Amino acid sequence: TLNQDRPSMKRHQKNLIASLLFTLSGCAASGNVAPVVAPQSEGQPDEAATVAVAEENANGSISFTDDQADGGREVFRSQCTECHASSEFSDSQFKFKWSRRHAGSLYQMIQTQMPETAPGSLTDEEAVGLVAYILRMNGFEPGEKELSADPEVLDGISLSSIRN
Repeated sequence: TLNQDRPSMKRHQKNLIASLLFTLSGCAASGNVAPVVAPQSEGQPDEAATVAVAEENANGSISFTDDQADGGREVFRSQCTECHASSEFSDSQFKFKWSRRHAGSLYQMIQTQMPETAPGSLTDEEAVGLVAYILRMNGFEPGEKELSADPEVLDGISLSSIRN
């Protein structure tokens, strides 16, 4: 009778493995897989630093220049309007999606996935200009200092205030 139980157990294991693989393939296909976050190292800003930057954001000290945002607008017109309208980047859907993220995520997406016809072809200056343009469209005020393309700086800039 022990041998009679084995096929049932093997079938159960196969079903379990098949279910697991199906679930994992569905997550990968959806494109909504949560990014793997590396453990914090010495080179990454700590939570207190991120909170401090977020507080600075609320006080209007995110810095990008009008020239930088204007340059981003020109890049948008030449590279993005084939697929996008500028209103997409300040509407309620955009705000809902991006208000829980950081400027670094927006920059990374632009830099690696846009334009759709030639992903990764934008320069750092063009990509950060697009971020500045999008920030300005969402009520962030330009300042005297340019926005940096440094990932650590961009990751410290919360987009939470675009909810308004």
